[in-house]
Amino acid sequence: MRIVVISDKDNTKRREHIINEFNRIHVDFDFFNAIMANKMDKKELESKALMNTFLSPGEIGCALSHCAIYENFLTSDDKSLLICEDDICFTNDFNMDVVKQIADFIESSDEPRLVVLQKSIYHHKKIKDINETVSIYSARNLFCTYGYILNRAAAKNIKDIQTPVKFEIDAFKFYYWLNACKLYCLNKDLITILGDEVVESTIQDRWVSNRKQLKDNAYKTVYKSLSIKNKIRSNWRRLQKALYKPFENLDY
Repeated sequence: MRIVVISDKDNTKRREHIINEFNRIHVDFDFFNAIMANKMDKKELESKALMNTFLSPGEIGCALSHCAIYENFLTSDDKSLLICEDDICFTNDFNMDVVKQIADFIESSDEPRLVVLQKSIYHHKKIKDINETVSIYSARNLFCTYGYILNRAAAKNIKDIQTPVKFEIDAFKFYYWLNACKLYCLNKDLITILGDEVVESTIQDRWVSNRKQLKDNAYKTVYKSLSIKNKIRSNWRRLQKALYKPFENLDY
């Protein structure tokens, strides 16, 4: 399957790291040159995101990069795609046979599906055993986009929601609440992320005192466009998420 790595073309340290990491597991990949929104002028930047955004230029650029990959993906004949960021490491549980079986699960339905290649405190029910050690679980929320597989339906839905950019690209619970994407995680980490002390993060939050309110308002702009049926579904999923919160942990 095709693997795309988002990377700042001018960040030599991170590029060298990710090249070495893929060489270590003998897997091919393609680079996508990250969209550096912090280099856009103010007018262009404002045109890319919802008015009165709470997002930093780095967060906007991250979302634009992922959405640009979705757009390219949707012009291809591929049924699924693995997207990584350039500050990852592969664990001993990672191998392409496992990845291909996860991709088969993603491709086996027309419904929008997305699987992160790591454990999550938001895991819910076991859906499928991949092998003796790796299983797929449903999830009600996820965080981070440093390694995930999605199908065409999920790519289209997320791209539509995030045009213009409304919230962080990894605001997965919003996609789930909006019925745009079914979420899945694993019981094992196939991919982990390097600490900032090794490879400094290039994305910083923009601190604003009403960030949460602005983020909620961004969600509501999409929620208002839903049908009554989908609004009921959205509210039910939000309630389920709230009820399950006390039980969220990494114990499977």
